[in-house]
Amino acid sequence: MTRPPSRYRLLAAFSVALALAACASKEPAAPAIPAPLPPPTPQEASPQFRAQLHTDLGAGYYERGQMEIAIEELNDAIKLDPNSARPYNILGLIYAVLGEEARAQQNFQRALSLAPQDPEIRQNWGWYLCTHGRAQESIAEFEQAFRNPLYRTPEIPLINAGNCSAAIGELKNADTYFRRALTVSPNNAAATYGLALLAYEDRRLPDARNWMKAMQQTNLPPEALYLGMCIERKLGDRQAEVSYIAQLRNRYPDAAETRAIAGACK
Repeated sequence: MTRPPSRYRLLAAFSVALALAACASKEPAAPAIPAPLPPPTPQEASPQFRAQLHTDLGAGYYERGQMEIAIEELNDAIKLDPNSARPYNILGLIYAVLGEEARAQQNFQRALSLAPQDPEIRQNWGWYLCTHGRAQESIAEFEQAFRNPLYRTPEIPLINAGNCSAAIGELKNADTYFRRALTVSPNNAAATYGLALLAYEDRRLPDARNWMKAMQQTNLPPEALYLGMCIERKLGDRQAEVSYIAQLRNRYPDAAETRAIAGACK
């Protein structure tokens, strides 16, 4: 089964944190908003409300890696509201992580049957396809997710479409997807890294260096630092190479990329 190279990282939409807090303002105070009513008691709450609570709990346990408890919470949510797509979507992600492919596919398909236009479900199903040897099929799912105007993180399916296109050798398409991601999310580190890696693999080293410089203000992961090291090594800039090496050793001493410092760059 073909999988994307490890240097092309795919993003599951559900795992991406969204900053929802409003910024404080020194403008004149807005009219006071009445305090929200207390949540209903379990006896008063509708099955749908209780299902949402279980879904939120399951999502939290999933993000913390407590899969068994997450599955219990999500199954409780489904018992209360079997027509809600969100718990099936999260279960699809969980079973994919656990390697239970039949259950992952079953849950994703159920989620899609309940909410075929939901962009997060489409994106996550595309992520599953790409990471399970069906990269060509995944592109249409990412495109459909991106086209939904209500999707709050449209850069995620574009970046994943770029990664999956690169994985199957469609490098021009990959370049286009990464650039499209930058139009909706300027300075996005994942898209910029994708363009740097494409340039490096195409032996366009000055272009690769320029894309790496565009990421200098971000907290670079080990694969990006390793790429920067290799670019500078091939360009012969020993000082810049050593800078990347120092960051790898100081920030990621146990990473595979750090252990590979002394090896030859491809």
